[in-house]
Amino acid sequence: MTACSSSIPYEEREEIRQSIDDETDQLIEELAEVYPEIYTQIEEADGYASGVMSNVKVPLVGGGTGIGAVYSNIDDSTTYINLHRYDVGAGLGLSSYKMISIIDTPEDLEKFSKGFNEPSWGTDWNLSTSGIEKEKVYYLEDSELPTYLVFESNASAVGSARMMSVSVNDELTETGLGNAKFTNHVSSGDESNPRWDRPLPFFAQDVVDQGFSLPLPFGVSLLYAETKQDMSITGLEAGFNGGNTRPIEFMTFDNNYSHSRSPQLKLDAWVFPFMNVFASVGKVNGMAHVEFASDGSVANGIGDAITGSKICTKPGPKPDFCDSWSGHNGWDAAVDVDLDGWNYTIGATFAAGWKDYFLAIPVSVSYVDMKNARAEELVINVTPRIGKQIPLKGTSSVDVYVGVSYLDSTLTIHGEHYEGLDGHHINYKIEQENLDKWMGLIGASYNFNRSWALQAEYGQNGSDKRQFVSSLTHRF
Repeated sequence: MTACSSSIPYEEREEIRQSIDDETDQLIEELAEVYPEIYTQIEEADGYASGVMSNVKVPLVGGGTGIGAVYSNIDDSTTYINLHRYDVGAGLGLSSYKMISIIDTPEDLEKFSKGFNEPSWGTDWNLSTSGIEKEKVYYLEDSELPTYLVFESNASAVGSARMMSVSVNDELTETGLGNAKFTNHVSSGDESNPRWDRPLPFFAQDVVDQGFSLPLPFGVSLLYAETKQDMSITGLEAGFNGGNTRPIEFMTFDNNYSHSRSPQLKLDAWVFPFMNVFASVGKVNGMAHVEFASDGSVANGIGDAITGSKICTKPGPKPDFCDSWSGHNGWDAAVDVDLDGWNYTIGATFAAGWKDYFLAIPVSVSYVDMKNARAEELVINVTPRIGKQIPLKGTSSVDVYVGVSYLDSTLTIHGEHYEGLDGHHINYKIEQENLDKWMGLIGASYNFNRSWALQAEYGQNGSDKRQFVSSLTHRF
């Protein structure tokens, strides 16, 4: 029972495996005293499965847990398995039993060896202490498996819908699969014989032979990221009424920042044991705030400064704003540019772990394309993290970590200014760049099991830069 309720320390695995094998042999000998044909059945079958189960049923809900093994007569391999049963229905029950199932086909042998979930409906009306029940039949798809049960205790009056779950115990079977999200060194590698049977990562068998365990190779994540940061303004260019832009020197900028939110879909794969590659696409919503002011030198020569042509100083009719700007000491304006578009990211994470500690360094490049063509952004991000995994019950765990983030963001904004220009407008282009490239961060991840994880991370630099990222990940 211990093996299916908690993560198994490496040094205890061989002892537990031997205990399961010994109890299986003892159970077969006990059954053979009453049913001597069990030896022939096992010898002629493709394989057989053993298990020890304990079940509890209270009104409406119930369940059970156990551990066992699948023995293949085809290749003489052993797969250690976890057993779970879930009940919904009326009744009360308490039972503890051992079982041997005869597996007559390669299909059923493969199914038991890889794990499955099988629903059923049944009733139990029993009151006994110990004994043997012969050939109680369970159905798995189109197959019947003769199953021998030896009850250590059984008292039940139950009518319920059931779900029987069989899953591979990766620690006892030595598949090379670990509980950590990153490649993790767990042993010296000279006392086990793990078999990695998945297509990725490359060279996986080489590292598991050295005592490393690996995460599931593929991942799908739903992410949400929100970032607010101060920006500096450079590279202002302007034109008049949609004309070509020219570099402008007479403007100053202050209090500029961007605030964006982005839900994203991310796909990743471990291509090498210490290198994960990923790509994501997401929707961007937010705004970029720009405040700018003229120093007054443009007052009587706006055309000269912006277009190179005479607008307010040329002979003949002039726009009305030329008179209103004559002798003007300058002007200022604030513009909020909507950020509405898509971002595309590619990157790689370099990571490794030692026992319960890990180091991860994600590196990524993102391009943000706004659908109204008024802004586009290039983001380079490097985020080293170091943390510790805290094992919980079964394959669940909590990761806690700290780190730093380097983020270089360049936002190019195209826009127009109409205020005070009597129907005309100034078209402009500016470059925004984040002021604070570095920030500290903390985060945590709750790993429900090897397949599902929920993560949250917060980063900050003073009061001017803040970032929050959360994700839900499924690995397979």
